[in-house]
Amino acid sequence: MSETVVNLWSIPLLVVIPILTAIVLNLLYNRVRAIRVASVVSAAALLVVSIVSPYGLQWFTGQPGVASDGSYTYSTSIFSWKLSLEYYFGPLQQILIFTSSLLLLFVVVISTRSLKKDFGPYVAIMFLTYFSTVAVIMVNDFYHLWIVVEIGSLLVAGLVAASGAGSAQKAALKYTFFSALSGSGLAIALALILGITGYANISDAISFLMMTDLGNMYNVLYISFAFLMLSWIYAGGLAPIHPLKSDVYRSAFPHATVLLQAQSKVMLVAIGLVLLRMFGGLPFAREAMLSISLLTMILGVVMALIQTDFRWILAYLIVSHSGLVTVGISLGTPLGIVGGLFQAVNDIVYMSVLLLCCEMLLYFNNGTSIRSSGGIAKKVPWLAAFAILGAFAASGIPPFNGFQSELILIQAALGGGLPEVAAVILMVSVSTFIALFRGIYSIFLKPSTNPLPEGSESASSPPRGMPIILGILVAITLILGVYPQLALDFLTESAVKVVYVPWVP
Repeated sequence: MSETVVNLWSIPLLVVIPILTAIVLNLLYNRVRAIRVASVVSAAALLVVSIVSPYGLQWFTGQPGVASDGSYTYSTSIFSWKLSLEYYFGPLQQILIFTSSLLLLFVVVISTRSLKKDFGPYVAIMFLTYFSTVAVIMVNDFYHLWIVVEIGSLLVAGLVAASGAGSAQKAALKYTFFSALSGSGLAIALALILGITGYANISDAISFLMMTDLGNMYNVLYISFAFLMLSWIYAGGLAPIHPLKSDVYRSAFPHATVLLQAQSKVMLVAIGLVLLRMFGGLPFAREAMLSISLLTMILGVVMALIQTDFRWILAYLIVSHSGLVTVGISLGTPLGIVGGLFQAVNDIVYMSVLLLCCEMLLYFNNGTSIRSSGGIAKKVPWLAAFAILGAFAASGIPPFNGFQSELILIQAALGGGLPEVAAVILMVSVSTFIALFRGIYSIFLKPSTNPLPEGSESASSPPRGMPIILGILVAITLILGVYPQLALDFLTESAVKVVYVPWVP
């Protein structure tokens, strides 16, 4: 699938289908059966599109590019300055969008089965969250990047507040207030880059910077880098904003957090690659990105170790493993970027396993606290098995996928002369294992000290098909652990282009 297509048919579908579905679900509102059918069909359609789509571009305003001789062209084989807003769908986009589409399908099935009424608007927000996820990884212009990040931040708040709890609404309000800084940072960075280069298209701006001596204007370039870094930190929940993002993760329904953490990882990848492509050659740029990443990894896993609730443990581990993703990108080498991208894919999958196990605890247990739980493995052995397998994958234990991506990151760090970074990655892996199995032992394996009365495990029946969904996700962790090349084939080309041809999307 190396075909290059201008105005590719599938890109508008990936953007328009979730938006139209959200509108329809809002109109249906509380017609349960219609909402279930419409949402599942739309999610399945998006999954199919992500699989069968060829690679290529979409110029949304339909304007041609301006070639170096002043003529106009629609050809992607001729260098031209883009006048239109541009989306790109390639191997990296395909694997991330496929993963997000699969999770959307699973989450839609779970939410439409677990919620009883008036959930049309809630599922609509899920589709819009998916839209922000797939759009941000395809954009190749700063205008669209800014708009999608702004929309994504608002959707996070909406999805969290929809859980109805007072603490969730408080977390959503705080996140909305502070996430405004993310959009502001992007807007200022856009204005500065547009002023320096005259181009909003990311590839064209990079080409201009590579061909032009900016002289004293390099100071402005550093300022734009700082504001784009600010947006990266807020959008992905990196340190020092990690408490806000952790609060969001633990406050939403666990099945909603599956989409939220996928959105965060994809935003970290999308904005991180823009930072690396445009500013990676500046002195101290990658060092600044790497420092933030290491700090996020350490703070996240330390906070996870001291939590007494399984949802909080997962919330902080999601943040910590976001640092693993950005460490690979920050190294700036092809191997490091491949490791970071592979870690993003793996992390989205195995964290989804753990979050859905956490969702099931709300049905089979009296909460997710590790102090007032116990004995769940005896009551629901299949749930305990999936939680343990998910923890193995998250801890980087072979033959699961987490081992493969962390091994690549360690090799990249050692190859870059940074053994201390490799040591931190190992420390995070071991600490993840300790934090997860501390919670798993207390909830699943330890004898119950506060057994529930017979028949009081759940106020409602758990969604049917959950073992199948968890089985598929665990199978993916094993397949990618044994055959990592299945994912690496999609990631290597993009990593090489970022380093050697950064002006190509």
